[in-house]
Amino acid sequence: MKKKVLASLMVVAMTAAMLAGCGGGDKGSTPSDSQQEAPADDSAGGSSDDAGSDDAQAPADDAGDDAEAEKPSGDTPTIAFVPKVMGQAWWDYVQKNVEEWAADTGIEVIYKGPTEVDAAAQVKIMTDLVNQGVDILCFSPNDPAACEAICKEARDKGIIVISTEASGMENIDYDVEAFDETGLGGFLMDQLAEQMGKSGQYITMVGSMTMESQNNWADAAVARQKDAYPDMELVPDARVENGSDAEKAYQLTKEMIQKYPDLKGILGTGSFDAPGAARAIQELGLTGKVFAISVAMPLEVKDYLQDGTLGSVALWDPGVSAKVMLNLGVKMFNGEEIAAGADLGEEGYNAVDIQGKVIVGQGQIAVTMDNVDDFGF
Repeated sequence: MKKKVLASLMVVAMTAAMLAGCGGGDKGSTPSDSQQEAPADDSAGGSSDDAGSDDAQAPADDAGDDAEAEKPSGDTPTIAFVPKVMGQAWWDYVQKNVEEWAADTGIEVIYKGPTEVDAAAQVKIMTDLVNQGVDILCFSPNDPAACEAICKEARDKGIIVISTEASGMENIDYDVEAFDETGLGGFLMDQLAEQMGKSGQYITMVGSMTMESQNNWADAAVARQKDAYPDMELVPDARVENGSDAEKAYQLTKEMIQKYPDLKGILGTGSFDAPGAARAIQELGLTGKVFAISVAMPLEVKDYLQDGTLGSVALWDPGVSAKVMLNLGVKMFNGEEIAAGADLGEEGYNAVDIQGKVIVGQGQIAVTMDNVDDFGF
């Protein structure tokens, strides 16, 4: 096994983000459930198609729930990365990036997750890996609360534990997030404002009025408009909800355009908003006159981006976030101090903010006609 010094040097020498792009969450992250299945529940929802793939670097089978293994000796860490699910496009893309990181650094990563979105199955896999004695455990939980006990056990054994899309977890060393709510909301507004020529009427759209993250992103977008774009105007309806349904977003867009003939912008925050709004804009022959944006899955809006109905949608690159988690784990393994302003080796994470256990980057990106094919989901 390579020595710690070599591993550290190789990590520092890693290339910047695979996807150059402009891309927003957001992410958040999304899109956190996402992307996250995404972005993030609010941003990139998805689910397993039960096509589960083999492990990228498979551990020994059936390590046993109760058998506690000795940690491997040597200065190169043993790393495990547990996604929400295997065989789903979002997480297949993450796996590809994890494998690239492993090839670039020469550090083996076990990539193993459940074949469907199942919290209990994910915890079982994490338990097996902890019992095998990995040095670093990276994961994105299906149910953060369900993972607390095994994460505590891992940390008690000296294992470094790093999550994503789990900013409220306690039994972790750090949670890595691509952006904060203010950052994504402001990013969405900046994108829409440019398309609208920084003037005209707009409305905000969310999945529901009870979706905290989506409403917080919308609030931040409105605050950004008031601060930076005085010639834009929020219409009296201000915010509409579509029930996380693209068909409803389509109908609402037509209704709002009829109600407000001068409406120029629809700022959505959920992954169904821009696809539904774009369909209405195209059908009404208003391409280039009315503009829409939201967090969205690239392939769901590809045609609208390529024909100009949409200028961009927002997301984060989950592959880059995964590499950041791995870089962070190796830095901690090597005893490096992690402090605000730290450079975690990928674009958007070169000067991170740290809020308690949450590491926040500036990883929101704009998905456009130029980079929509880069993701595969």
